[in-house]
Amino acid sequence: MTIRKKILLFSVLALGAFLAAVYLVSRFALLNGFARLENNYVRENIHHLQNEMQNEQSRLEIMARDYAQWDRTYSFMETHDPDYVRTELTDDTFKIVRINVFALLDSSGRMAFHKNVGNWVLDESDLRAIAGVPDSAQPRRVDNSAMNGILELKGRLLLVAYQPILTSRGAGRPRGTLVMARELDGALVASLSRSVGSPLWLDTPEHAAGANSQRASWSDGTNSVRFDGEQSMLEHVPIKDFYGSTRRVLVARLPRELYAEGNTVMRYLLALLMVAGAIYCGALFFFLEEVLMARVATLSTKVTQVTVSGDLSLRLDPGGNDELSALAGAVNAMLAAIQKAKTELLQAQESLRFHAEHDSLTGVLNRRAIRDVLRRELARCRRERNTLGVILADVDHFKKINDHSGHGAGDAVLVSVVQRISATLRPYDIVGRYGGEEFLIIAPGCDLELTQKLAERVRTAVADEPIDLGNESVKVTLSSGVTLGTFESDPEFLVTAADAAMYQAKRNGRNRVETGLESVEVGEDLPAPAY
Repeated sequence: MTIRKKILLFSVLALGAFLAAVYLVSRFALLNGFARLENNYVRENIHHLQNEMQNEQSRLEIMARDYAQWDRTYSFMETHDPDYVRTELTDDTFKIVRINVFALLDSSGRMAFHKNVGNWVLDESDLRAIAGVPDSAQPRRVDNSAMNGILELKGRLLLVAYQPILTSRGAGRPRGTLVMARELDGALVASLSRSVGSPLWLDTPEHAAGANSQRASWSDGTNSVRFDGEQSMLEHVPIKDFYGSTRRVLVARLPRELYAEGNTVMRYLLALLMVAGAIYCGALFFFLEEVLMARVATLSTKVTQVTVSGDLSLRLDPGGNDELSALAGAVNAMLAAIQKAKTELLQAQESLRFHAEHDSLTGVLNRRAIRDVLRRELARCRRERNTLGVILADVDHFKKINDHSGHGAGDAVLVSVVQRISATLRPYDIVGRYGGEEFLIIAPGCDLELTQKLAERVRTAVADEPIDLGNESVKVTLSSGVTLGTFESDPEFLVTAADAAMYQAKRNGRNRVETGLESVEVGEDLPAPAY
């Protein structure tokens, strides 16, 4: 047998074995890889859906806390002033904020006031169910602590938030519990559907249990994903009430794009290899010795380089216009898609980190983040034996702005105040929203005199020009407390000292800067002037 025939026979056998190996690898490795990616995708989508539900609950909790920690609510629980109900608890207000149930429980858990907005009326059993949750659902909870969860009343699911009724400073002896509820209806489900980008609907636990006959794709013991044919999957996320009972199942339909893409890529790859094999057998010596092996070696080296280095920006050189070039193009397209997905994931992670550290209204650091910055700057002071200026500024009479012009105007005032403060600060100064209308400013490298001057500039920048609210303008002033941090300072002490100085500015007439350097015990009760 000639060498040519031996090479031809060996090539045919090798080609057959190679195609069989590629088929097996594609069948079990590639499709399994796509299946793992598909499972990761649905798991992330379930987490996204759970996060959206938690965000809805968090927004309700924040709104309930705003009403519960309000001096007017606190006073109403003692005086039962009807003016509070007439002016603050209107149907229009609740429709705007999408609240269906509002209730006030006294300190003994009895219903002191209730109001509902919607197409059904609460009866005595509904009121007893609402009032009984804090005691029966979580008997071991701390008295008057906040609670959030799901409650079913006559077939309707409600997102419910319980908040202790305190003063606007979050202090004082609780005078009961405020309850706010929002119905988990079709409109809210449609909003969630737009947020997650998938069709959503609510199903009963009994009907959803029938889906167990479908082949499972993924499950964590509570949530599950099952195949709904070859083209789609169904996600099942149980919604449990305060008592741990599953009341509904949130169902989402997801297309099986990765699975379909995996089958397509596998068939395309096998077809491409078969065509390349036929060409290879027809022009054995030319492709084997001069063209094919050299190019395959080059592509293999490049793929190995991408695999070893992990650099997804590398691309294969097509080097022509044939099957191997098409394969290189397909690999390049896959690399580009993976690189794009990785970039989008990093951007999403950065976006999540940003929103976790910044106030959603003003865009500056939130309370937790600005406190972290204060601790870091104090650590730097300890290393460099430097000082640190701390300013706590509070908007004067902010409650009057909200009461007179509405919460939307109050939000606009806060945004304008932050813009004026930021424009006044140095590039390396930091400002954060410390409370509702309180802002904490950290000025690294400042002594007490410079800090006082900076606080005065901030006060002047805010007070000089009225803030335009569209139909009217309002003059806004700040009361600021200034203190100085050193390498020996405690962050809690600094904030407390600045807070005491700020309240001194309130007592001395507002729209002024006061300095606080005396020792103030953390948690010491300070008289709070009227806002």
